[in-house]
Amino acid sequence: MDDSAAVLILSALPDLTPHDLSVVDRLLDLLRIHISTASSPASPRLYVAAVDALHSSACDSLNSNDSTSDDTSHVFLDDASDDTLGHAPNRIRHHGTDQNATAVEFDMQTRCWKLKRRRSSTDSSFSSTSTARSNSLAPSSMTTSRSNSFKKRQLSHRQGIGAPDKNREEHANKHNKGDHEAVNRHEKSREDINGRDKSREDQDKLDKTKETEANWTSHIPHSEHNQFLINTRWDKTSLGPMRTWPPILQLMTLKMLADPRPANLYWGQDRIAIYNEPFAVMAHSRHPAMMGATAADAMPATWPFLKVMMQQVQDTNTAFSLPEFEMEVHKENGFLEEAWYDGIFSPISDINGRFQGLYNSGYEITNTVLMHRYARLIHRMAATPDFDHESPWTHIVKSCEEFGRDVPMLLVYSAHVKPTSRSDHCTLQLKGSLGIKSAQGQALNTFDLDEPSHVLAPAFRSSKSLGRPVLLDTSHESFEHFRSGIDWRGYLEPSSRIVVMPVLTTGLIAGFIVMGLNPRRPYDDDLKQLVRDIWLTCTSVLSSSVSFDQAREREKVLTRELTQRERFIRKLAVVTNVGIYSLSPTSILTYANPKFHDMLESTLETESSQVFGFKHFVLEDDLHKIIAAHEDCKAQCTNVSVEIRLKRTWFPPGSSNEQPCWVLNSIVPDIEDGQIKGVIGSLSDIGHTMWALQLQKDSTEAALESKKHLEQFIDMTSHEMRNPLGATIQCAEDIARTIDEARVSFSDKDLSELFESVSENAKTIAFCSAHQKTIADDILVVSKLSSSLLSLSSASCQPETVAKQVVRMFKAEAANATVDLDLEVHSSYSIDWASCDASRIRQILINLVSNSLKFTKGRNQRQIKVIVGSSHVAPPEYMSELQWHPKELLPPVLSNNNEIFLTLQVQDTGKGLSREEMDKLFNRFAQASSTTSSTYGGSGLGLFISMQLAELQGGRIGLSSQPGQGSTFGFYVKVKKAMATQEQEQSLRRISETLETHLPRNVDKSLDILLVEDNVINARILSKQLRAKGHQVHVAIHGQEALDFLRTTKYSQGSDSNAVELDVILMDWEMPVLNGIDCTKQIRQLEEQGSLKTHLPIVITSANARPEQIEVAYAAGTDEFLSKPFTVTQVLEKIRQMNN
Repeated sequence: MDDSAAVLILSALPDLTPHDLSVVDRLLDLLRIHISTASSPASPRLYVAAVDALHSSACDSLNSNDSTSDDTSHVFLDDASDDTLGHAPNRIRHHGTDQNATAVEFDMQTRCWKLKRRRSSTDSSFSSTSTARSNSLAPSSMTTSRSNSFKKRQLSHRQGIGAPDKNREEHANKHNKGDHEAVNRHEKSREDINGRDKSREDQDKLDKTKETEANWTSHIPHSEHNQFLINTRWDKTSLGPMRTWPPILQLMTLKMLADPRPANLYWGQDRIAIYNEPFAVMAHSRHPAMMGATAADAMPATWPFLKVMMQQVQDTNTAFSLPEFEMEVHKENGFLEEAWYDGIFSPISDINGRFQGLYNSGYEITNTVLMHRYARLIHRMAATPDFDHESPWTHIVKSCEEFGRDVPMLLVYSAHVKPTSRSDHCTLQLKGSLGIKSAQGQALNTFDLDEPSHVLAPAFRSSKSLGRPVLLDTSHESFEHFRSGIDWRGYLEPSSRIVVMPVLTTGLIAGFIVMGLNPRRPYDDDLKQLVRDIWLTCTSVLSSSVSFDQAREREKVLTRELTQRERFIRKLAVVTNVGIYSLSPTSILTYANPKFHDMLESTLETESSQVFGFKHFVLEDDLHKIIAAHEDCKAQCTNVSVEIRLKRTWFPPGSSNEQPCWVLNSIVPDIEDGQIKGVIGSLSDIGHTMWALQLQKDSTEAALESKKHLEQFIDMTSHEMRNPLGATIQCAEDIARTIDEARVSFSDKDLSELFESVSENAKTIAFCSAHQKTIADDILVVSKLSSSLLSLSSASCQPETVAKQVVRMFKAEAANATVDLDLEVHSSYSIDWASCDASRIRQILINLVSNSLKFTKGRNQRQIKVIVGSSHVAPPEYMSELQWHPKELLPPVLSNNNEIFLTLQVQDTGKGLSREEMDKLFNRFAQASSTTSSTYGGSGLGLFISMQLAELQGGRIGLSSQPGQGSTFGFYVKVKKAMATQEQEQSLRRISETLETHLPRNVDKSLDILLVEDNVINARILSKQLRAKGHQVHVAIHGQEALDFLRTTKYSQGSDSNAVELDVILMDWEMPVLNGIDCTKQIRQLEEQGSLKTHLPIVITSANARPEQIEVAYAAGTDEFLSKPFTVTQVLEKIRQMNN
């Protein structure tokens, strides 16, 4: 606080009320402290203002209570205060700049004021009485006069603060007269009071200092070093006793002592050193003298550098890093160790930014420094020397020269072994040394390994026997003479440990290495690893040297062999049938063998400056390929092969047409030292290969074309076979129907016999036609199986319903032959809906039931039973008696829980089969016996097809039979369980309701049908039968005639009321002019264009019923497909399905 701040405090005193006495106390204490502790003497005007403010505040604040108090009070106010105020200027002038006098005077006035306050507070209970009494005793004019007098003095004093000295002197002289006695009296009183107060304050300060000292040093952890720090005579330093240390120094001392790293403080301008226990270990001999000493005294050797560095830190207020400096440290058992640290000196400033000292801390990096040094030593030693100019022993010695601390002494011996009758005699010869005096070197130059007098001989023998390094303790007295002859390197002090390392090559001793160890490092794991690394490296270097002569001899041999091999390769390149060449990066031909020139008909010489261009030799269409191949090879550095045609031509075998020569160009990059030096390529004549491939391709295409023609021939043959069959079957049905009707009308016996004969012939015609149709169907299926063109079309169905359909199909035929045909559901059956190809399952079952009917007719007992079941294993246990085919296949297994095997059996009471008949039953075109075909008919394909279809569906077929007792045929296929949709269930009900039973059924209403058929006989017969069913039929002989007819129907735009009605079109596929497929497409186009009013139902019929052909029909726009031959009943059922 300066004088201006004190004046501000003084200006606030007169405005305080009697209730602010505590505030006045505090302000007066601040003023008193300022006057007593100010760095410069208080100015006279400040002292006058302070005394005046004190007197005025005392009078004003106490006037209401003490203006009429007792005589003592009046004497105090009038005499003491006025005397003090009146003579203050004289005393100030008398004392001059005596700051102590000023402080004592103001302290006296302050104490008088506080005493008055206490007396006023004591008499506060009598304030009202005193006030009344004073008012009755003193006139009002006296009170007013006294009050005015105080106010005038207060005003004059305030004005006197800023007035000239002359005014202040006149003001003071007014009070000098008659007051000297009062002044002396009060001065003596003040001196007594001040003396007592001063003693009390000194005691308080001492108590507070002790308390502070006890408080902050109690936070220092207890240890021997910390106690030493506390006991240090800091009062003899510029820092003073620890109890007087500033808070920032206390804080930094506690921080330093808590730091686990070596750390110390350099405090103040003298740089007084304070350090923790880790630093004491690092300080070594400088401890304990360094504690409390200046940096200049503690470290005289490094002080010039430290002085500049510390001043730099102080000036820049920036930390200074001191990396990788060495210290000698006593760590364990007083062992003096080599230690390395990274240090940093950080500045310490107070809150005002004033520099106080430096904080120095260090990180030990000994392991890092040593590992780096060890690595350099091993790296230097492991570098392969030039054995032509330097021996391996010399190389080992030179590698260790730089590392005096780690190798303070080195002896390198070579061993020469001479076999004797008793044992191998080994002589050691000194090849190099470090740190050996000349006299000692003579003694150690050469000696026998078996010499007992040599101090190192036992160690040599031990290391040779063990095959590893041996550690020796040289502090033993037996090594005293040996140690004295060594001029130790590095720290220039003897090493207490040396190590003897045997050097072995190919299992034999080649020499020894004797090496002293660092005397300032313990023999820890790192030093052990260094010894091992040096040992292994020396062994490796010596092994390389031992084989160097052999390697040189081997190099000569290899060079000779390489020359011979190169000569051989050049000869091989001349006689090879492959063109070989090399190109530089700029496409200059650098090498080419004779075959290369022959293949390209080139005369370009190698090593010419002319760029090699492929455009002169390669066809223009393939030129881009060979250029791109060479560019890719050079850009991506990878092997590239490309087939190209040359301009040179040749004649293929048996051909008179010239063709370009084909060659295979293989290119590899020529890379040397990571740089591409060019490309190496080869040209292989592949003309014959390409010609053979083309020939094979042409043959394959021809075979495929032939196969296509064969399929077309088979389709045409089947078509031609089926076309008349349709008419034949329809005629036979018509004959049978006519005969049945005539029988009712005519009863004549002769006519009845005639009708019976005609009816029998008609049935025979129908049976033969059905047999012919079966053969045609079997031929188509076998053709598909042989070409692997038969595919499965899975859909959801109910297997039990499929079996019912087949049984119902043969019900009428079985009834005519008086054969009982029944369906039985096995107890194992657990399938509702399944995903499978129902048509192929139905085909197998139809073949088996048909065969059973053939062989059961005419038997005494005629019974056929169809059994449906399911199983999770194949074959199921209830079908174990069956002999399965194909025999070489293993039983299939299910791949997941969603799969199951569907089983179907057909048991009959037919004639049965023998073992020989059963073995050949499932072969293609094979039947049970030679009489079977003549007796029962058939092509021998039915069972073969059934076996193939069962295998295609993941199953097998089997049978069991005995002659005269009937047969059991069964098969199983793999299906997946499925869920049926509502549409499938409705479709199934419709199919069940409309199953063919060989009984004619009429469509619900009469239909107008357009029959498009090029076969006149088929058209006449089918139209006749449809009309007999009550339908109107219009006939067109090809597709164009059908389109013309449509323009006359009600479907055509612009038609009148007299136009022809039309409900459905029966369209044949194969027709002249315009076939059924193209006609169907044009009808759908007319519907899209609006030329036809609505969609016309179309059913395409064809004898070709391959799956791909059916897909073509549906893709053209047909609504249904019907394969030939068919009956009128089938046609009407198909129309009924479309209507539904």
